[in-house]
Amino acid sequence: MSMQRDPLGKRAVSISRLRTSILLALIVGVTIFTAVMFSLVQSLSERFGPEVAADLEWRALRGARELSYKADLGLAVGDTAMVQESFGVYASSHDVDAIVAVDEHGKVVAQHGSCPLVGVVFAAKPETLSYGPGYVASWAPSAIEGTEVGKLAVVVSTHRLADAEATLTNVENATLIAGLAGAILGALVILFFTRAVSVRDRQLGDYAKNLEAKVEARTHELDERNRGMRLVLDNVAQGFITIDLDGVMAAERSAIVDRWFGAIAPGDSLGAVIARHSERVSAWLELGLESVREGVLPLDLCLHQLPNRLDIGTQTFSLAYSPIANGDTVDRVLVIVSDITEQIVRERAEREQRELVVLFQRITADRSGFEEFVAEASALVASLAVPGDPLVEKRAIHTLKGNCAIYGLDSYAALCHAIESELEDQGGLVDVQRRRLDDAWREVIGQIRTLVGTARRDVVEVDTTDLARTIAQAKQTPGAHELASVLTSWTREPVRRHFERLARHATGLAQRLGKGEVEIEMTTHGIRLDEQRWSGFWTAMVHAVRNSVDHAFETAGEATSPPKLTFTAERAAGYLTITMADNGGGIAWDKVRERARAAGLPAASQADLEQALFADGLSTKERASETSGRGVGMAALRDAVVALGGSLHVDSSSRGTTLRFRFVDDVAPPRRSARPSQSLERAV
Repeated sequence: MSMQRDPLGKRAVSISRLRTSILLALIVGVTIFTAVMFSLVQSLSERFGPEVAADLEWRALRGARELSYKADLGLAVGDTAMVQESFGVYASSHDVDAIVAVDEHGKVVAQHGSCPLVGVVFAAKPETLSYGPGYVASWAPSAIEGTEVGKLAVVVSTHRLADAEATLTNVENATLIAGLAGAILGALVILFFTRAVSVRDRQLGDYAKNLEAKVEARTHELDERNRGMRLVLDNVAQGFITIDLDGVMAAERSAIVDRWFGAIAPGDSLGAVIARHSERVSAWLELGLESVREGVLPLDLCLHQLPNRLDIGTQTFSLAYSPIANGDTVDRVLVIVSDITEQIVRERAEREQRELVVLFQRITADRSGFEEFVAEASALVASLAVPGDPLVEKRAIHTLKGNCAIYGLDSYAALCHAIESELEDQGGLVDVQRRRLDDAWREVIGQIRTLVGTARRDVVEVDTTDLARTIAQAKQTPGAHELASVLTSWTREPVRRHFERLARHATGLAQRLGKGEVEIEMTTHGIRLDEQRWSGFWTAMVHAVRNSVDHAFETAGEATSPPKLTFTAERAAGYLTITMADNGGGIAWDKVRERARAAGLPAASQADLEQALFADGLSTKERASETSGRGVGMAALRDAVVALGGSLHVDSSSRGTTLRFRFVDDVAPPRRSARPSQSLERAV
């Protein structure tokens, strides 16, 4: 009896092997997939949690700084409504638990939300982070002109961080459960569909049909997603543009970009589109993208050097850049365009409000000096209204910038600085620049009119020491001529008042530049001078003060001794000598010699170097700043001294620098002329 093979058994063996192979493959695949997904979720958790924490910390720090800056005036006057209004969008943020503003005495002026631990928050160092259960907080001082008027703290809830961490934990657990469920379900499905060859064949046919349906559904889903993305790009308020490293724009971009920049054809470059509105910004962008393509400099530095602002008509846009990497290589850049026109208008209004406060303080502290400044500045602006010597115009603009900074007119000082920068690439002022200077000054005069009006002040101010000296002279041997001479001197401006103005400017500038508190020493011997004759000299002296603070003094953390300025005025042997000395590091004579030779000036002797120090266009600084470095301020001071028939001498060493101005002493009665108040009246 011979044995026969059972075809069904053979098929059963084949199905069993097939089932085992598929099950093993399924288990391995699901395990790998689960591991990869779990690893990705953990990586996301490690990144997302710290990023949320960093965002909350940044919000607390930035909020404290920004709101302390906005609430300074409200805290100064104790106006609760004004302070609460300055809270702005922070008060409506879900992340912000509390905002607390206290005055300089620690009294709460305004508060948003509840903060039971406000004492703990203010106990921390300013502009640092303090943590507590469920919150992170920071505070910053609020100051006006270097004087603290209060504090403002922002308390940010950390519930969003806790929610994010809980969500990511749930995702991790769901990933593990889904992987396990997928493996079990897959095993059951395979066992079910491998019961018989016929069932398997039928199911494979059904699966093929289902696969086609799934592909069609997936295609439809992708189409819907693309339409949704297009809908987002068409309605978002920001402009999103993707460009390659040659600047060519991708087809997908925010619809608002075309409304802002005009029609854009396929294949247009961003530089070409921007060139329609600004050749300068376009060239700047092309140069920056070239640096990115070369890859010599760090990518972050190259992107930071790209243009960040674009003006189109009356609108102003900010430009931000984010690299898009393909593996380790950056092949595209996302450009984010935002309309910041309203923000700039708001900032300008806030700046003008701050300037009005500073103007009021300056007028209150020194009315006559302020009137003298307005008269001198108005004369300078008037001289710039018509074409003149380009060198003299540069000196006038530089002098205007320095004196406006003294009296808190930062916007006009910034305009002068911007025009100075433009003049580096052109020969002299053009009509547009003259109009900008004149129109802006008219706005300044309008602000002044609202504060001081046009009333005259025909007042002679006399210190009690001067009065006591006059009485003593009258009691001893008071001759009519001598007494008349003394009384006549009262019509002149006290030198001490000018020294005090220069001292205030020095201390304020040193604080802005991080040079610490400047010690001031003044000796005047009661000397008074004709304000009209000497106004040009005092105006130009601002440049010497700014140079000392910017060049000579080190920053507060690096200085070995506190910065000090000494002002002296004395009469002796028929001469009047005015001296300004600092205790800085001295003049870098080697740099002066190098720059003098490069400019074709004599540099053989110390006298040559002193002359070169006051030459037009010569500066020891590598780059000009808003404070100094253009080489025109000291030249203006030299001309003012020469115009008075005086001479100047420089004595500089590692222990400091002394500027000594010597004039023939003229004690004759001053010429009667329009007082500064009359000049102010004409200006306003």
